[in-house]
Amino acid sequence: MRSLRVSSPVLLLIVPLTILVLLSSNGSDVLQLVVTVMLINLILVVGLYVFIGNSGVLSFGHMSFMAVGAYGSALVTIPLRMKRFILPDLPSWLAHTELPTPEAALVAGVLAMLIAFVLAVPLMRLNGIAAGIASFALLVITQVILSNWDTVTRGTETMLGLPLDTTMYSALAWSLVSIIGAYLFRQSRVGLRLRASREDEIAARAMGIRVMPERSLAFALSAFFVAIGGALYGHLLGSFSPDAFYIGITFTTLTMLVIGGISSLAGAVIGTVGVTALSQLLLQIESGVSFDGFSFAAPAGFHEVALAILMLVILIARPQGITGGRELTWPGGHAKSRPAQGMKLPSSPPLKSADVAPDAGKVAR
Repeated sequence: MRSLRVSSPVLLLIVPLTILVLLSSNGSDVLQLVVTVMLINLILVVGLYVFIGNSGVLSFGHMSFMAVGAYGSALVTIPLRMKRFILPDLPSWLAHTELPTPEAALVAGVLAMLIAFVLAVPLMRLNGIAAGIASFALLVITQVILSNWDTVTRGTETMLGLPLDTTMYSALAWSLVSIIGAYLFRQSRVGLRLRASREDEIAARAMGIRVMPERSLAFALSAFFVAIGGALYGHLLGSFSPDAFYIGITFTTLTMLVIGGISSLAGAVIGTVGVTALSQLLLQIESGVSFDGFSFAAPAGFHEVALAILMLVILIARPQGITGGRELTWPGGHAKSRPAQGMKLPSSPPLKSADVAPDAGKVAR
């Protein structure tokens, strides 16, 4: 029973998600495509949660790793004949490399992790607004590189020729891996120490917690999951351009995380599923609906404005998100995750000593 209570937060996420996919498998092709995109977004949002939710440091640059995943996987999966045609100036070792999609996705994920470790040296020293600006600068730099490195990324032209290997079930498998990985990291000593620094960095440093290494590990793990999401995205569409990894996807994923709840894994999952369902409803209204002879079509951009208003309402009325910063548990369970201190509004309740006492004991050990 104790093991069941400990694992309940992750079981209550992956079981309904699996059931949703199984039910969608009998639906139309459009429904299956929507669910597949939702699962890819889920991997991206869970990747954001691993870093932002545990560290309390807001990042606008994580979609740079999505681009690394998409382009990295593309460069080693495009058939050799097509690669010689669309990328004639590639380095020899890349021009003659062709890997299966699963292996390519893993290679791209590991590459993103290595890049994240290097970038963590300057970035993980920053907090607050400085960290947000620096991460956004990373996104801009990535966009400039992708748009001008013609010999490798084709510049502003579309990267094409990727095998269409992403299915609803492969996206489900990776989304379950990301959820389980994020939960294990949250429950680990590294995750515990990182959340301690999130609540009070000065106190955490006074206890001997080395904040920068903890943040760097979370940054690298989140980069891995986001890169996997990028690889799946590329192999779902078969073609993409640098604009796919810029402002639009950045704020879409952040909206999902904020609405669900930044500081809980359940918030990342529920926010992604909820925002995806609501977006589809709003898009349907935007394209036109009919009821008893009455037709109505919202103006273009209606769904984006509606989602922005919803996020504002959530931030004002429930700044901790839909889940309130808590994880799902069986009746009688008590697992929860306190909201990140740096992201609380003044109306948020103060941290109680009873909430941190169990975690403090673990840190001391």
